[in-house]
Amino acid sequence: MNLIAKNFKRHTSLAFALFFVFSTGFVQTVSAQKLKFGPRVGVSSAGVELDDLIIKDANDVEQLRLTLQNSTPEYQFGVFARVQLLGLYVQPELLFTTSSSTYEVQDAQGQVSQRTERFYNAELPVIAGVKLGPVRAQAGPVFRTQLGNKSDLADIDNYGRKFSDATVGFQAGVGLDLGKKIVLDLKYEPNLGRFRDEVVIAGSTYAISDRKSQLIFAAGYSF
Repeated sequence: MNLIAKNFKRHTSLAFALFFVFSTGFVQTVSAQKLKFGPRVGVSSAGVELDDLIIKDANDVEQLRLTLQNSTPEYQFGVFARVQLLGLYVQPELLFTTSSSTYEVQDAQGQVSQRTERFYNAELPVIAGVKLGPVRAQAGPVFRTQLGNKSDLADIDNYGRKFSDATVGFQAGVGLDLGKKIVLDLKYEPNLGRFRDEVVIAGSTYAISDRKSQLIFAAGYSF
């Protein structure tokens, strides 16, 4: 958890700074326009893809087998801002996300155990779109960094993880404003090279698949 706290402090400082620049820039540039901002929560269908990872010794005898059992949805919470600009709107968001995966581990003696791994990320989508009545169409980049993870796999001998420091993705979708306060969004994010993780066991590095394309549903309350 110390590593998570250290990464959290380093990466979120940058994320907050970027979000502050976007938001204050909106106010100064289009002060005559109405600015919306508020809290935001969401859930996505993101999951981890992982083929069975089989570790063998020099005699080709299986020493360890790692099998993905299930992966939870990714839960999001954070803040957003939105401003109208020349017939369009721009909506930056600062989100913190968490998800978990459960693995079945079988050792050389055939003993099987369940292990859970939880991930913590920070995301900064910058969405632009058009609004027709209460309905919106939108798209834009999303910047993402890993804050850390908490893993039961860490007690496997000589086990380690290598994470991508940051990635850039793309989101597109539709939104719906209910009255002046409720903001709903449904977005799709294709897999454009999300976190390419690696597992290190006994000094050897094994690449594992990254997460799948995802659907994201989010709700916000604007002030």
